[in-house]
Amino acid sequence: MARVSSMRDPWLTWAIRIVGLFVIGALVFLAYSVYSGQRQVENSSVTERAIEALEASVTAEPENVAARILLGDAYRDTGRPAKAIEQYEEALKLSPDHPLALSGLALVAMQQEEWRTAEGYWRNTIEVLRKNEYAAQDERLERAYYYYGTVLIKLAEYEDAVSYLKEALRIKRADADTHYALSVAYRELGSVDKQRESLETALMFVPNMPEACYDLGLLYLADGDEAMAAELFRRSVDAAPGQPEPMEALVALGPCEERLLAARSLVESDPTAALVEARIAAALEPTNVDAARLVAQLLGKLDSPVDERAAWERLLELVPNDKQATEALAALDSATTTP
Repeated sequence: MARVSSMRDPWLTWAIRIVGLFVIGALVFLAYSVYSGQRQVENSSVTERAIEALEASVTAEPENVAARILLGDAYRDTGRPAKAIEQYEEALKLSPDHPLALSGLALVAMQQEEWRTAEGYWRNTIEVLRKNEYAAQDERLERAYYYYGTVLIKLAEYEDAVSYLKEALRIKRADADTHYALSVAYRELGSVDKQRESLETALMFVPNMPEACYDLGLLYLADGDEAMAAELFRRSVDAAPGQPEPMEALVALGPCEERLLAARSLVESDPTAALVEARIAAALEPTNVDAARLVAQLLGKLDSPVDERAAWERLLELVPNDKQATEALAALDSATTTP
């Protein structure tokens, strides 16, 4: 499982920057607007026409810095790093210390896993953007701090990474990627409490962030809370089905049949322990109606109305119009409205 989120979509949006390209006609603008939503499709005819139009623009006006940076971004996002670097460097010749060109070079270096090179470019970008009168609200600076922090993690410079990631959060507090990256730095520093806090904050903003669910699940597993760990692993699996680690961690808690059998054997003697087993069974097989029903029944026994309601609603998703679930929800509604 990737321990630091992959790079966010390039943070210099095409639509904003394209306004500065005075020599590019409406056709180019339209093509590139479409390109921004399809940049992953490298052979798209729309993408290629947009790039050709930008190339023509740069040829017609070789001193147009904005056009060169936009073309560099297009090359970078379509897997042509050498051409991207060429355009960014030409832009820097025309406008030394241009933050968009510097950040473009930093992103190319990150794509190529040249972490020390990326570190230098991000440091230069930050130095330039810090001089901005509105630096405290500049999202370009926030993202530079974020990327710089992730690069420092790659370089095992964890304390510095924490510092820069916190700078990013001062500008944009509600960013799950940054909170997750901070959790990775804290984990490497051995600060479990701060790691947990950062993971929980990341999930507050993006509840099904797969990396955060998986890492927090590992912490709960280490604490001995298998039920919570299983539910977090399930969320991670559902959000990122191609990642093997969450599924392996979840499967290791099974099989479902054994957990369900254990839950049933404990219903009368120890309903709390039974609930733990039932929750794990439901996480292992989320479409298992018996496990979902037992979780709801046990939550009713343990007088946990909020969780019980969610459990019955989950059962109704599996079995629409289920009589027991419908009656239980009606009873909960009645109890809520009764003075």
